[in-house]
Amino acid sequence: MLEMLRRQSQTRRRAMRSTTSHACGLYPAVGAASMDPRGVIIGREAYSGKAYIYDPFILYNPRARVRLASGHALILGKSGYGKSALEKTYVLRQLRFRDRNFAVLDAQGEDGAGEWDGIARQLGITPIRLVYGAGDAGEGVRINPLDPRVPAEHQFKVLVSMMEILTGTISSQTKFALAEAHKTATAAAREQQRVVILSDVLDALTAPEPTLLGQQPVTPEELVEWGQPAALALDELCNPSRDLSGMFDGPTTPGIDLDARLIIFDLTRLPREGEAMPLLMAVIGPWLRFGWIKANDRIKRTLIVEEAWHILSHRPVARLFEELVRYGRRLGLSFWAVLHHLGDLLLDQAPEAAAILKLTATRVLYHMDRDEAETTADYLGLPDWARKALADGSNVCAPGRGIWQVGSRINLVEHIRTPLEVRLTDTNRRMSETGPRESADGRGGQASAPIIPLHKGAAA
Repeated sequence: MLEMLRRQSQTRRRAMRSTTSHACGLYPAVGAASMDPRGVIIGREAYSGKAYIYDPFILYNPRARVRLASGHALILGKSGYGKSALEKTYVLRQLRFRDRNFAVLDAQGEDGAGEWDGIARQLGITPIRLVYGAGDAGEGVRINPLDPRVPAEHQFKVLVSMMEILTGTISSQTKFALAEAHKTATAAAREQQRVVILSDVLDALTAPEPTLLGQQPVTPEELVEWGQPAALALDELCNPSRDLSGMFDGPTTPGIDLDARLIIFDLTRLPREGEAMPLLMAVIGPWLRFGWIKANDRIKRTLIVEEAWHILSHRPVARLFEELVRYGRRLGLSFWAVLHHLGDLLLDQAPEAAAILKLTATRVLYHMDRDEAETTADYLGLPDWARKALADGSNVCAPGRGIWQVGSRINLVEHIRTPLEVRLTDTNRRMSETGPRESADGRGGQASAPIIPLHKGAAA
């Protein structure tokens, strides 16, 4: 009898077939609801093990399983937990689609080069390096806030924002004098068949012509007095001896290819503190909106802004970007704001910044300190399990794992990278003992899927 039992084959259960919707009810602990299967693979859903696929443009479609209200995303979390790796691998994977273009404001880096420098070399493109004080020395590039690609009314909005960054809120009299100077400078440059630049506005502010305020005559002396705060601010940007000169005081540097699949703006040589970065953000947002985004094509564009607190913490800059983000659906734009935390942002005092955050339909949250996790969870309305997970940086939200809030769906997602992607997205080389030619898996091997160079249409 014992021998008979030993020879008896093990009983088998017949496999059960079920739909994903029924599986969610049968196995509630592991049967997480899936989103649209189209898009790029981010990794896997931690509890079910299913592939996690995401594309904001596909999910915006009314027929998508999860309908997003916008294509904008907010990325939060402490350094070293995966924010940078996520955005880089997302771009590399999306570039395989022909109708996806990207612009990246790269504010992180070391040794005078941004974090995206290795990816740029692999793709065969050159980052656009922005440097204050470069002037005509050829060290950096210049972006003209009054570029003819930007409509005149938006040029004036940029001017006002720049003045407010440098001087604080300006009076209605100063704004009137600045508007008259902008009008005079534009007319003079058009007559001379050239592009209007900031120094033209400064000249018109300091040597104005008489004008009318309604039916009231305004003398040149009054205009000089009214425009004095704006003139002093413009001198900071136009005077070669000033620290902020060299980036905005002239025509836009020729050769910048705004039709490239990937444009990388290297901001690592700009000072983090002070007015330098907010000034650039105030200029580059409208410049990209009217120069990079084309009205009649079908290209889907993504603008990734690292250190986005430079936008959200300055009301003049947030005001310009709020307009850009609000019209994202008609522009075919997905805006990604990458931040460390929300704690330093006074959102109650900055309605424009709060509006930008509310317009993000995708939130990716990596590990945070407990207090910051509580603040973020309260602001975003996260459930208790996500609140606890964010504060657990050694287990649940270990490096590479994040809470994805996509519309009404919230999942814990493990980001997966190939060996080549690990090498290209590694930002810890200086602190680690891994050799420069050794891959993160210790074998030094290349990924099976190569990176396709973007030589044609590369950024200048």
